[in-house]
Amino acid sequence: MLDKFEWKKWILPLALGIILWLLTPLKPADISVAAWHLFAIFIATIIACVTKPLPMMATTLIAIIVATLTGIFKMKEVCAGFGNSTAWMVAMCMFMAAGFIKSGLGRRIAYIVVKTFGKKTLGLAYALSMVETILAIGIPSNNARVNGIMYPIIDSLSREMGSDPKKGTQKKLGSFLVFNEYEINIVTSTMFLTGLAGNMVALGLAKTQGVTVSWMQWFLAAIVPGAISLLLVPFILYKIYPPQVKETPNAHDWAEKNLEKMGKMTAAEKIMSFVFILAIVLWLVGSHIGIDATEVSFIAVGLLLLTGVINTKDLLKESFAWNILTWLSIIMLMSQKLMTLGFFPWFSKTLGSMLHGVNWIWVLVILWLVYFYLHYLFPSVSTQISALYAGFLSIALGVGMPPIMAAMMLAFDGSLYLSTSTYSAGPAALLSTTGYVSNKDWWILSAVIGVVLNVIWLGGGLLWTKIIGYW
Repeated sequence: MLDKFEWKKWILPLALGIILWLLTPLKPADISVAAWHLFAIFIATIIACVTKPLPMMATTLIAIIVATLTGIFKMKEVCAGFGNSTAWMVAMCMFMAAGFIKSGLGRRIAYIVVKTFGKKTLGLAYALSMVETILAIGIPSNNARVNGIMYPIIDSLSREMGSDPKKGTQKKLGSFLVFNEYEINIVTSTMFLTGLAGNMVALGLAKTQGVTVSWMQWFLAAIVPGAISLLLVPFILYKIYPPQVKETPNAHDWAEKNLEKMGKMTAAEKIMSFVFILAIVLWLVGSHIGIDATEVSFIAVGLLLLTGVINTKDLLKESFAWNILTWLSIIMLMSQKLMTLGFFPWFSKTLGSMLHGVNWIWVLVILWLVYFYLHYLFPSVSTQISALYAGFLSIALGVGMPPIMAAMMLAFDGSLYLSTSTYSAGPAALLSTTGYVSNKDWWILSAVIGVVLNVIWLGGGLLWTKIIGYW
């Protein structure tokens, strides 16, 4: 049986691509024919990633075939493109995430922290935020952290405390904890380069424009606004969306019972802990000893395979990892070619001259806010990054914005903009339908916390990057 052909979803990408191709005679004189043709294919591909007549993996494969048949790429270039280090780093980190979940280490960390700090509701929120932060260092999937570890724990804990959507008692505790988890997940996704696949997608695109950012550079720039966010977000939510239950003395016993059920740490958990700590250390110091972030992720996965924490079947089950490895490699290959053919340099130079005399800080503020609020139109993190990041970065570089700072600030924005809608990403789609938070509350709270995050990360983050010498 054939899959349904979504012909209506092909109309816009094909129309734009063909129109741009036919406008070749009217192209700017500084752009070559090959660059303009690739631009037409690239735009059609990005639009198709939004309208989704096919999954992104299939769409990008078709695009690169067209680009090859039209002579823009040689097949050797295409095959070499699948050796992209950023795409492989994303995939390897996804495999590491499988080890966290399979070994049970993620759940154990959560129970230990809740047992230690969860006597009051606000303290419990901070405890769960701490768990989310720890997991974000090595699990680049916000879906895996929320769906696979954090939500099941929060749901079980809430019901244990008498907070159940089915009984109409969700606001006792669960509503607050669920929405706090969502917003903290956004913060932790932004704090670490490896906290969200989209971060690595963005910096991979930045690399095609000659800007390289290390794990440590990202961490240094994000640690202060991240720490401020971790402190303020639970407190603000506690004030504007207060739980009815203010103390949770039973949380200690609940966590202790679950730890007893898990028993002593298994060999798999111990190995996973060692590999996780080793990866963090190497991400921090690797650039000083000649080991880059991608190599660290390969070392970690190799150790997990050698010790049996995960196996090849686990790798094959991670469909998202293989999917992103394919489409990200192709998108970055096309972006790199646009750079080589001179399209992005021309774009940056042209817009830079148009904005001549405008202070780059104001340009950043405008780019940041536009990029953030455009996410109301995008149901996918990676789709928006693929569609807009390279262009926005070109504008930033064109007005003389410090390259590393520009690349990171826009990349930060690419996870913070999840504080918008119920469809902003997978975790929003899940948590907004659990019954704990009403649709109306979700939209209002997202908008409020979105403003808070913009102030902290754009205002405070810009000041912090100045202090640490990024501009």
